[in-house]
Amino acid sequence: MIFLTAIETALLSAALFFMIEFLSRIKIKKQVLKLQKASFLGKRNKIFKEIDVLLARSGVKSKAPFFDAGNMLIFSAALFVLGVILFRRMGFASLFYASALVYVPYAGMMFLSSMNAKKIKETYLTFLTTFMGFYNIEGNIINSLKATAPYVAEPLRSILARNIFIYEKTQMSVYDCLDNIAREAGNREFRKFINFAKMNVKYGGNFTKALAKLREQAETLFSLESIKSANAYVGSLVILVMIVMNLILMMSFSADVEIANTIRNTLTGQVIAVSNAAAIVFGLWMIKHINSTA
Repeated sequence: MIFLTAIETALLSAALFFMIEFLSRIKIKKQVLKLQKASFLGKRNKIFKEIDVLLARSGVKSKAPFFDAGNMLIFSAALFVLGVILFRRMGFASLFYASALVYVPYAGMMFLSSMNAKKIKETYLTFLTTFMGFYNIEGNIINSLKATAPYVAEPLRSILARNIFIYEKTQMSVYDCLDNIAREAGNREFRKFINFAKMNVKYGGNFTKALAKLREQAETLFSLESIKSANAYVGSLVILVMIVMNLILMMSFSADVEIANTIRNTLTGQVIAVSNAAAIVFGLWMIKHINSTA
């Protein structure tokens, strides 16, 4: 009897152990799935945010406020399908050309962003001087930005006016308003000004002294930054024009049945087509790299 009781106890303990182990594994699996889902959502949100920033910096957002990252991705998908149709006679290389065609609008927006960044760099000193004058009178960052906006050139004027209008009409915090302005402007020195402004909002202090220091730094960097921005502008324009011309040329080849068959059905033709597509993709990557370091 005692022996049977011991066996029952052992079996019960084993069953309990395996049940706990099973539940633990399920719990761990759920946690892993939850983390994977959070990671995926985080990456997706990051991509959406980067596209929204590009739309804002290029000026597309100001011209078409309804056009957001979601609409841009739908447009990209439609453009990819169109690219596959246009280059269908190129065989496997059609996927490369379709991908390049999708990226062209993004490269164009990067080019527009570099143009706007160049304009903001050119007007940054004027902005700082004007802002300092109004801040000495107002003593309030948002009010001073609002007063400064009419006296600076585009696109900074519209960026300031639009974001301050949104701030006044909604429950947006000063922090969010300043972040949106910095995100749209994109200029490194301007973001430095925004960071000082946010610190002043949070901690207080002598903001006039900080503005004087920022102006001194801006005067020192003005010449160098102007040259760097001009190089980014010219480099992006040249690469983008060559890529568009290349894509148009390949479209004409794809429309010619004889040439398209030669490219698609011969090893040499496929190597040339794929190499050319890879060169286009590299050129588009160079535009991104140039503008990210400008």
